[in-house]
Formats: sequence, structure tokens, C-alpha cells
Amino acid sequence: MDNIACYFPVLAIPAPPPPPSTPAIEISPPSFTSVGDAQWADCGPRSLEVANAATERNTDAGPGMEFGPTKQPGQEQDPILDYEDNYFQENFSSKGVVFGTVDDVLVAINKYQESSGNVLSTVRTRGNARTFVCISHANCPFSVKFGPMPKQEGIFYKPENCTIRHRGAKVVSSKSGKRLKKRCKGLVRDIVSDVAAHKHGPPTAMDVMKAGVHMKKTHLQYYQCYRGVQEWKARKEITDPVSFQLLGPYLERFQEQNPGSRAVMERGNDNRVKRLFICPPFSNKALLFVRPVASLDAAHMKSEWKGTLYIATVKSALDKIYPIAFAITEDNKNGQGWDWFLWNLDAGLPNLTIAHYREGCAYKLFLILSDRQKGLDEAMKVCLPHNHHCYCAVHIRRNVEGRHGKKAGALVPGLASTTSLPVRDAKLAQLRRQSPGAYDYLIAIPAKQWIDCAWLEDETLPPRYGVQSSNISESANSMLERERSGNWLEAIDGILKKMSLPIQASREKYEGKTGVVERVYPQILDRWEKGIGYRVVDSGGDGQRYSVHRIVEGNTGSNQSFTLNWVDGVCECGGWQMHGVPCVHGMAYFRWRNDWTLQQVVEQFVEKCHTYDYEQKLYSGSFVPVCMDMLKPDQMTLPPDVEGKRMAGRPKTLRLRLRSRYSHQPEKSPIVCSRCHQRGHNARTCQRRAALAKNTGNADTAQNSNSVL
Repeated sequence: MDNIACYFPVLAIPAPPPPPSTPAIEISPPSFTSVGDAQWADCGPRSLEVANAATERNTDAGPGMEFGPTKQPGQEQDPILDYEDNYFQENFSSKGVVFGTVDDVLVAINKYQESSGNVLSTVRTRGNARTFVCISHANCPFSVKFGPMPKQEGIFYKPENCTIRHRGAKVVSSKSGKRLKKRCKGLVRDIVSDVAAHKHGPPTAMDVMKAGVHMKKTHLQYYQCYRGVQEWKARKEITDPVSFQLLGPYLERFQEQNPGSRAVMERGNDNRVKRLFICPPFSNKALLFVRPVASLDAAHMKSEWKGTLYIATVKSALDKIYPIAFAITEDNKNGQGWDWFLWNLDAGLPNLTIAHYREGCAYKLFLILSDRQKGLDEAMKVCLPHNHHCYCAVHIRRNVEGRHGKKAGALVPGLASTTSLPVRDAKLAQLRRQSPGAYDYLIAIPAKQWIDCAWLEDETLPPRYGVQSSNISESANSMLERERSGNWLEAIDGILKKMSLPIQASREKYEGKTGVVERVYPQILDRWEKGIGYRVVDSGGDGQRYSVHRIVEGNTGSNQSFTLNWVDGVCECGGWQMHGVPCVHGMAYFRWRNDWTLQQVVEQFVEKCHTYDYEQKLYSGSFVPVCMDMLKPDQMTLPPDVEGKRMAGRPKTLRLRLRSRYSHQPEKSPIVCSRCHQRGHNARTCQRRAALAKNTGNADTAQNSNSVL
């Protein structure tokens, strides 16, 4: 009824009289002539108090003041403030303070905001003139102005153009004024850096605005983005050339703080930097606690100073990527650059060339894996001749796909990972029937450099521990994409930080854990359970060699047998020596003996590079990073020579090698012939051109087409 009474005063029911304790309030009739008696009866005492307060505020506010949003019943109304602020008059005008730059004015404004709690916003900017208004109060008339005086230098406070009175209700806001601009300044700087790192050309204000929406979910103003881009350009132009003068002091400081490290920089006769190499001191010790397979790769630097990043990477027991050394050169992935990198790698990491623990192995302990880049084969023969050099199976597959089609390339992974000679011969025969060109290409590559079963023909080869590709180096290059986009100083500092930061986290994560890592233990347990289905026969008579036969029921399954030497950890299946973990035949032998438990087998016959003990020792060392503020330019080192054109490397976009890729599936090819409208060829190579020309009666065209074909 109360709600209805607001629209129909006749239906209003008189409210009970107010309690005696509530004082009577007299309302001026002219101020509320549109309100009826029935309405006042329904409003109650609280509404009368609010109305009276509104009347008093309307009287004190003065002309032109507007009320803010009305509070809901039960909420406290913000007080109306009205006071003079003599802070600027007392601190600037009376003392004759002169500011040198606009930044000094902003510092003074920040001090005022911290002391008073009021937030000021810039509303007018022209040269060195700045006008600030108060946004902490609703419709506040406060305004202060700073600017130069006629025929005087400096920036002054101008009281004649100021209104130093605060008036209005308090406005609670944290997204306005200079505080927001301070937050946006750091945000814009990060966004501009990200855009510059991922864009081929220089960033623009529109790029930064779009990136702010997609990356930070923030709508930035165009002028803020424009200022951020201009600041980035100025910072880049100033810091990049000077940063090369800090390379020498940086490397010297790194060697002083980290004894045993290798940090080398080479300059030309004109003092232009040519190459630099860094190897932290703990990397040599870390090589003893990883799988002895090192991957090499090189990638282009993306900054205007160009250059090439060379990196050596190993894999821990938990399949974590662990960079051990890197170099930046002005060379372009050529033999000269690889020679210099491998020579420093050998000098900085003596454990890379230690002898193999297995008797009869003709190579050093560490196996080097790469993707056969230009000049790397020749550099390996000169710098690391006693380390076995293997090729990445993934890159071999891509080469086969590009030249002979996907169907031929699909056979490469199985061919590279097989440890059986009959399986290898069967796959090669299948490949020869399918693509003779692909067969000739793979046969030309020595089997010992990419096929696991090559150890059966050459027992002096070291194992690969299941690592068949150089993807660990490719992943490292992808991880360092941001560092590759900056200058050389930012690159080496960023790479060293990414090498040191995960050490403490990994050290704390794996502290106290023992035994085989969680990646390998499920495989061991599965082989232990499957070993019950095999029969073991003493075939050597010396207590070391045994033949293991699989128990076959019915006509299904394979009855193939393998001979193993459990003392040397060698099995004809190849799984034991290639991965450092007993194969299923070895597990069948240990179960047959009945005097070996699974725990004893794991402790004695699983190589230590698969245990948490080695993982903890790997992260036991670290190094001290270099503080940039402690460096002074040497005033002599110049940037590298970038006048020459960089040689062609990986294309920016995917090249369409369609003829060979779709040779076995022409119906899926995007190339469509304009004459016969069939896929897989164009009009120039169309086999039906002669027939089409003959049907149309154009004999000359037919003759010409035959000559072309």
C-alpha cells in the first residue's frame, strides 16, 4: 500500500505518530511545494532527516553545485568538504621556488599527493606549462598552474591563475590521475618490448594498443602508446651502441666473481666485437651428472646487430634442458664460427672429452648430436675428433619429406630407433620399393651416425640413451627467443639469468628424494612383470652369458631368442646398452635367479644418470650473476659490422614444396591444372595437352605441347 500511495495520495494510510524522543523538524513549505501531506506521512522520520540535510547542503553549497548519487537507506552519506589549501602558496609562491624541468614539477606534485591524500590530474599541457585539477572531490573547483615567466628561465607556480579551494563530496577512485599514469607507464614499456621482440619491423602505437588488449586486457590511450614507442626508440638508440662498450667489463666481472669460468671476447683491428663465448664454472662438473649426450645448434639473432647464437645443451635425468655453454658471433652458421665455438667448448669443458667407462669403446664418453649444419662436420673432425658425432633423425625425416614425399619420410623414425638388423633390412626394402630416391639418400648417410642398430655391426660405438634428435637445442633456442631479440649485452645477461634462476627451485624440489626418477621407474616395473613369460638357458657355461626365450602359447607370438651378458650389461636386443636400463630379457634373467630383488636390480644395474642422486648433484652448483650498475664502459669496443647482407637461413614463412610433397597423393595437392582441372600438376606439365589440342583442331598447339613435354 505504501508504494501505491506514492502514486495515489487518496489511498494513503496515515502513519503512526513519531516517537516522543524524535524532535520535530520544521520544513519550509516553499522548498517542497510538490510534495503532498500524504507523501510526508509515508516518508517517516529518517526520510525527513535526509531531506533536511539535503536542504542544508543546498544552502551551503552555493550556486552551480550538483549533488552526487543518492545513498541508499542505511548507508552513511559522505560529508561535504569546503576548505582552502594553502600548501602551494606557502611552499612555492612565498619562497620563490623555481623548477628546472617538468619532471621536478611532477616530483613536487607527488609529494603533495602523498602528504594531503588528494589526487591531481593533468588537464592542460603546453610546452613547460602544466595545469592540475583535483579529482578527489566531486566537481571540485581546485586548480593550480605551473609555467614559465616572461623573460625568465625556469618553471614557476602562478597563484594568479589558481583556485586553491577544495569543495565537494569525497570521490573514491583508484583509476584516475597520475597514479594510473604511473601504472600505465611501466605497463606500456613492457608491452612495447614484447611487440618489438615479436614484430619484424619497428613497433607502432596501434600495435601497442592491440597488444595491450590481447596480452594485458587493458585499453590504453593512443597518446600513451605513442609516448611509449618514442621512449623505446630513444632508449634503443642510446643504449645499444653503448652496451657493446660494457661487454668487456661484463666478462671480466663475471670471471672475477666466478673463478674457473671461461669468458672470452674477440675484437677486430678496428675494435669491433666479433665473437664472445661464456661457460659458467659449474658446467664442467654438471657434465658428470647428466646423460652423456650433448646437443649443438645455432640460431640467428633478431636484433639490428644480427649475429648468430651458438649453444650446447644436455639433458638431465628428468628430461630437463640444461644449457652448458653458449657463444654469439657475427658469423652466419659457417665453419669458421663452429670452429671457434667448439675450440672454446673443448677448452672450457674438459669433462666433455673424458674416456668412456665401457671397455672396448673407441670414442669418448660424450656423444655429440646435431642437425648437420654447414661446416659442423668438418669442425667436429678438427676440434673434437674422438667424440662420436650423430645426426638428428627429425631433420633427416624432414629432408626426406621435402625431397621424396611424406610417405617415405614416415619410415625414417622407425628406421632410426630400431635395434634389430632384420627390422632395419625390412624397412629399407620397403623404402626402396616405395621411393628409390629416398632409399639412395638414406643409404648415403653412414648408419652409425643415425641408426641405433649400428652397434651390432660396430661394438665400439657409444649408446645414445634414447636421444635421437637435437630438439633439446631447438627448445633452448625457443626458450631464449626474447634474449635473441635484444643486443648482445642483454642477450648474454638474459641467458645467464635463465640458467641460474631454475637451479634453486630444482634444488629445493628434489631435495630428499632417492632412487630412480619417476620417468624411468614405471618402465622398470613393467619389464619386471613381463619377465615372468620368458625362459632362461645357460648358453655360455661361464655364468655370464644366457639365452632368453619367450614362452609362446599356441600359434601366436614370436619365439625369437636373445643372448645377454648380465655382467657387462649387454643384450642382443640392444635395449639395455642403448638406454642404460635392463631390458625385458635382463629382467627375466634376474627373476629366474630368484636371489635378486627388484630393489637390488635397480640399485646395481640401472645407470646412475637415471637417479635422483645425480639430479641433486647436478643442481648443487651455481654462479654469481653480474650487476649492471657496477660496470663502466671501456670507451673502445664498437658494435659488430652489420653492413654485409646476412646469408639466407630459415625462411620467414613456410615455402611450398608442393610437387614432391604431394607426389604420392596428387588428389590432395593445392595445384590445379587450368586445362584439365585436375590436381597435382599445372598446365605446363599436363599430360593431356596434346589430346586437348587435337580435339580442338589446333595441330600447332599439339606439336608445341609435345615438344615441351
